[in-house]
Amino acid sequence: MTFISFHYFFLLSISLIVYYAINSKYKYWVIFIASIFFIYSISVNVLLFSFTFTALNYFGGLNLYKCLKNTKLRKITFWSLIGLDIGILIFFKYINFIFESINSFFQIAQIPVEIGLLKLILPIGISYYTFQSIGYLIRINRGFEMPERNFIRFSSFLLFFPKFLSGPVERSDHFFPQISNLKNFNQTLFSSGLRLILFGAFKKMVIADNLHEPLEMVYNNVYQYSGTPLISVLFIQLIYVYYNFSGYTDIALGSAKLFGIEIIDNFNRPFLSKSITEFWKRWHISLSSWCNEFIYFPFIIKYRKLGNIASVLGIFVTFLIIGIWHGANWTFVILGLLQALAIIYEFYTKRYRLKLASGFPLWFSNTISRILVYIFMSFSIVFFFSNSLVDAVYFITNLFKNIDIRFSGFHLLTDSFKFKMALCYFIILLCYEILIEKGYDLQSLFFNQPRWVRWSLYYLVIILIYFQNSEISTFVYMKF
Repeated sequence: MTFISFHYFFLLSISLIVYYAINSKYKYWVIFIASIFFIYSISVNVLLFSFTFTALNYFGGLNLYKCLKNTKLRKITFWSLIGLDIGILIFFKYINFIFESINSFFQIAQIPVEIGLLKLILPIGISYYTFQSIGYLIRINRGFEMPERNFIRFSSFLLFFPKFLSGPVERSDHFFPQISNLKNFNQTLFSSGLRLILFGAFKKMVIADNLHEPLEMVYNNVYQYSGTPLISVLFIQLIYVYYNFSGYTDIALGSAKLFGIEIIDNFNRPFLSKSITEFWKRWHISLSSWCNEFIYFPFIIKYRKLGNIASVLGIFVTFLIIGIWHGANWTFVILGLLQALAIIYEFYTKRYRLKLASGFPLWFSNTISRILVYIFMSFSIVFFFSNSLVDAVYFITNLFKNIDIRFSGFHLLTDSFKFKMALCYFIILLCYEILIEKGYDLQSLFFNQPRWVRWSLYYLVIILIYFQNSEISTFVYMKF
């Protein structure tokens, strides 16, 4: 069951009817049962695994809290629980990658040994709820949070179906106060949720899905292409990822709002970032902020005697983990390290770059900065999509070979009308984001319009979704 399916909206509708029909003190049971049905529809094995994982962390949090006054026992309990969570994640998601890497080393060293790979299911959503549970345990260990004693509410935190497949990486201190105090119907929040679902579906189905074909063609047969097709995919792919993932996020946030719950947003106009540092404050916010709080800041505090070296090492460690979090492939390691190198470069050259920028008009330096950020991230995303490092190197080294600058017959790998319209919609939404960034309150302007104007836009979006969707149901971040 995916977000773009009849089954999902049927489950959501039935859940909402029951949710608002019963007493407030039982509402969290509806969320829990709906989440169980949602995961069951994906796989019984995934349900059993995620439920067992949830139980381990529920009882682990309670036991950790009991040990807080005993320093030695607290440390043993805490690190045992963290080790268990990370160990489970590594075993199910990375063990075969580790075995393959060892086998490759043995082959290079001409050692006649080969480790057999394991036949394992990859529990969908494991990266998300593992990080959520680790953050929960860390906060208890620091004394910042009390453990949740209600198992159903705790299960709803990790298994809440709008965020189960692709996040966001929700915080326990943000979620538990809400699910412990669920309220009756709020029309404003409900309407906001419906709008988010509608426009999230538009982003995913009308923009992202219609940009998918060229990416699939190139990355499935990368050695058949060079020059112009690779350059076109290079600049399209970041748009595709953004609208696919932000579309999912909007649907997730919108679905949660229908229940009166607000979960963390993941995006804040990332294409308007003027540096890679700023980009990661605007992109996948729930993951980057989680890593800042639980990895980067503890690291630099622990090694603060090293001064700037601690910051540099902290950046490397943080983005190495962000890269590996995305998947079991060396391409994701390189993706993370590239981000770390860019941010370290910005850290040490900030003074010189500001001095250089001061010699130009502000609008000019900002525009150039945003273009450079987009180009860098476009190159980085090659490692996100490539099946191997060899494929990624081929893609980058063949970008400027056999370039055909003739526009006749050049169709960006596809002559689809829907593809061209998707690019037009992207430009329109980018202009909208630019105006928002400049301080124009376009949302208030829209809501102050007569009802017929507002509903005309809603119906237009629905019509575009119906006639211009490409029927691709996958979400790019579902595999993490």
